[in-house]
Amino acid sequence: MDLKQILAIIITNPVRKIFAIVFAFGLWFFVSIGNDYQYTRDIRIVYSDLPDTLTIVDSVSSVSVTFTGRGGSLLSTWAAPPKARCAVRNVSLGQNEISVKRLFIPMGFADLTTTYNTSSISITVDTKVSKRIQVTVPVKGTPNQDFSIDHVVVLDTVFISGPRGVLQDLSEITTETLSVRNRSKTFAKKLRLAQISPLLEVSRNDVSVQVVVDSSVEKVFTDIPLRLVFTPDQRVSSDKAVLDTLIVRGAHGRIGELRQQDITVQIRLTKLSPGEYDLPATILLPDYVTPVYSHPQRFNIVIY
Repeated sequence: MDLKQILAIIITNPVRKIFAIVFAFGLWFFVSIGNDYQYTRDIRIVYSDLPDTLTIVDSVSSVSVTFTGRGGSLLSTWAAPPKARCAVRNVSLGQNEISVKRLFIPMGFADLTTTYNTSSISITVDTKVSKRIQVTVPVKGTPNQDFSIDHVVVLDTVFISGPRGVLQDLSEITTETLSVRNRSKTFAKKLRLAQISPLLEVSRNDVSVQVVVDSSVEKVFTDIPLRLVFTPDQRVSSDKAVLDTLIVRGAHGRIGELRQQDITVQIRLTKLSPGEYDLPATILLPDYVTPVYSHPQRFNIVIY
């Protein structure tokens, strides 16, 4: 039986067609793994040996590498990509340029060589600090009609650590929003902390809080000074200098301690052009105190 007859049998039989394809691929694979090839891919960089007093602020997460070597060896790096290791024990504060010659890629084949598409990678380092952080609890909803929140106590202490440059601008973190709808007595609840920058680490993921609820009372204030906020280039005037009447509501203890100097009534004019305006005032009150009534509702303002 010659070669043409063998090929005819394989082609006319579907099972033999599959066998022929598998056989051809196996033959190609057997030949190809012995030849030299190259391919390029991005691999992850793992940074190690950073002193405990420092932390990474920004870094290159991957690098493009061209692998050259036997087909069989390359196949292993394709199936299980290695990671480039970078020791950063001797870095300085700020941005550092690190030569790719310092990268180490562990590979089990001596015949493989690597080249990089860049001569260096950058990493930014800052001093690692830790501090106690204030936790703020955002509230939604309102208690029962005759009740108000007196105060919210965070029962757990939270510490946060990370780069000095990031932490120095951070004064508080928040929790998930707490619903107080239809509450009429003091209660406790555990709340998750909101997500923060991945550069920072918190000592815990949630906190226990106690919400103190008390009976509501109202209080009347009169002749609260109006504060106009404007730029040095603006000249302004108002038809009234005070808010005549303000009625506020809150928990009995909180309202009892509330003084007029704790209240701000203001109108911001910095983004307005010259002209005449009828504008509402913004009333700034302490937490858990709400305005019930105010007069007048608007002020006549002239900007020259």
